[in-house]
Amino acid sequence: MNKKLILKIVLPLALALLGAAFFLGSRPASAGEASGPDKQKYEFTKLARGSIESLVTSSGSLSPVSEVSVLPQMSGRALAVHADYNDRVKKGQLLVEIDTTMLKLEERESRASVAKAKAACELQALTVRNNEKLAAKGLVSDFDLASSRSALAVDEAELEAAEAALESILMQIENYAYVTSPISGIVLERSVDAGENVVEGSSSNSSSLFTIAGDLSKMEIEADVDELDIGAIREGQEARFTVEALPGKTLSGTVREVRLVPTVSSNVVTYTVIVDAPNADGKLLPGMTAEIEFVKEKKEGVLVVPNAALRFTPPGLSAEEIAKAQFLAGLGDLTAEQRKEAEAAYDERAKLAAEGGAQGAKPAGLSGVMMGGGPPGGFGGQRSRAAAGANGAAAGNAQKQQAQAVRKPLWYLGEDGKLAVRMVEVGSSDGKSTEVSGSGLEEGMQFILKVKVE
Repeated sequence: MNKKLILKIVLPLALALLGAAFFLGSRPASAGEASGPDKQKYEFTKLARGSIESLVTSSGSLSPVSEVSVLPQMSGRALAVHADYNDRVKKGQLLVEIDTTMLKLEERESRASVAKAKAACELQALTVRNNEKLAAKGLVSDFDLASSRSALAVDEAELEAAEAALESILMQIENYAYVTSPISGIVLERSVDAGENVVEGSSSNSSSLFTIAGDLSKMEIEADVDELDIGAIREGQEARFTVEALPGKTLSGTVREVRLVPTVSSNVVTYTVIVDAPNADGKLLPGMTAEIEFVKEKKEGVLVVPNAALRFTPPGLSAEEIAKAQFLAGLGDLTAEQRKEAEAAYDERAKLAAEGGAQGAKPAGLSGVMMGGGPPGGFGGQRSRAAAGANGAAAGNAQKQQAQAVRKPLWYLGEDGKLAVRMVEVGSSDGKSTEVSGSGLEEGMQFILKVKVE
């Protein structure tokens, strides 16, 4: 009795477990895993409709649009400095006074030289007038008269030189000894202190006394753009930039100038692009590093997909299987019969390619099948001619599409749970997502992003 009871309990349980095992082993793969003995789980993404921007990135430094270095026009010791960092100055305002003690001594010496030259000139003029009277009476030779006139010309030239030297000294005392601001603006840098010696600007040892910015409400960025990207930059183009001093804030600018002189460094060719950067609030400071994005192209309302989905390669398929799947996906709107003929032609060529590869040679025309071309004439028969026609049409369509856009694969799981691929045309990219288009693409379609890691 106990044995019969045990059989009644155990036998139904065993049958139930056997049925469950059969059911689980025979059910199709779920939406997140591939069919077959090695079931693989995936992460998916969906086609979304949105905007895409194609960008050119670069970096540069901020500087004032108008910036002037103030150099001394005479050498000497700085008696007084009347401006400091961040001071706002006006055009003509006194900045530095230079000691003129030595100049005033030179002035006295120069005035004496002028007086001496003037006296010599007056005396020689008197001699010339006297010789002219004597020459009229025949008492002085023509040579003596010409010599006195020549001496007078020399004295007059020496007087003019002495007066010019005096005028130069007076100009230095009255103007150059007082360094004034050439523009109205703000002092960015001061490089002189009272008591220091300054060297006039034409000397190789001269240095700037002040650096003055005209208007900090208008800044500019000097960006270095690679030669591969410079063709996409134009005057008036929109640009965005960020600075580390203002985290999380994106500022806007406009391309003002593309300079044509290249810069070569370590065999890398770059061009300087000047970007206007408004600074009404004064938060941008000279010398800040800016990361810039130039908007090359902007599209609204297009289908976009993450770039990782376009790079995905099924780990469970061989290169031959992937190539065949992409070939079949690229056949376009062929009929079922045409697709069957094209696939047969592809398989036959692949077989010939394998045999030729084993013998060290590749049959001609295999690449044509890979791209949707027709089979070689060696197949013969009605099937080969039909496949040739189908593949020829596919090849013509593929060549036209390739001339217009680049095609890439997107992998997905079909209704049967098996891997499938769709060839799509790719457009603009922002580095993270890419615009895609093609027949039958709709918003919300699901594609494989990557293998799921558990």
